[in-house]
Amino acid sequence: MAHEVTRFVDKYPDAAVIARFIAENASRVQVEKTELGSTLIAAMQLWDTYQSAPPEKKILLENVAGLKPENPPRNGGEAAILGLAREMTYAHKENVILVLSEDRRFLSAALGLTQTHVLSTRAFLEGLSRLGKISLEDVWSDIVTNRAGVNSDSVDERAPDEVTNWHSSIDPKIQTPERSITTGSKHPDEKS
Repeated sequence: MAHEVTRFVDKYPDAAVIARFIAENASRVQVEKTELGSTLIAAMQLWDTYQSAPPEKKILLENVAGLKPENPPRNGGEAAILGLAREMTYAHKENVILVLSEDRRFLSAALGLTQTHVLSTRAFLEGLSRLGKISLEDVWSDIVTNRAGVNSDSVDERAPDEVTNWHSSIDPKIQTPERSITTGSKHPDEKS
């Protein structure tokens, strides 16, 4: 997912902001690599290379090598996150995972995953506003102005049968829940 949202840092200002945020907060924001994610990144890179190739190279690839890459599937990042969430709940039963997403299909698919707290972008911003960290009206107005079709659904769905509270990660004065929310860690079978 990190690759998906930072893929065009030279083209989209939002991608550059997100890439900078991930780099500056590397100690707090852990980007997990997944097998599906790696496959999708390779497919995206092949597609980008193919799209930028001159017509004579495309003809050579298509006719001689029999290669004509397809556009990578949409929402591949979300599929990779769902798989990772399932793996992490298997490997780390002591933690609850927080998944932040805007995508409607992903939000509905992730609801009900054990040990997974699902949070939409809108609900996250509403929470930050309640904590006095941002002006929801200003931030949301800017988002809607610059991003047509943004998902305005507010989803803050706690993990089933769990007491979770992501707010305590933002404001230490808030009481910590019985179980922590984790940003991720390696599956026991995954090689570094």
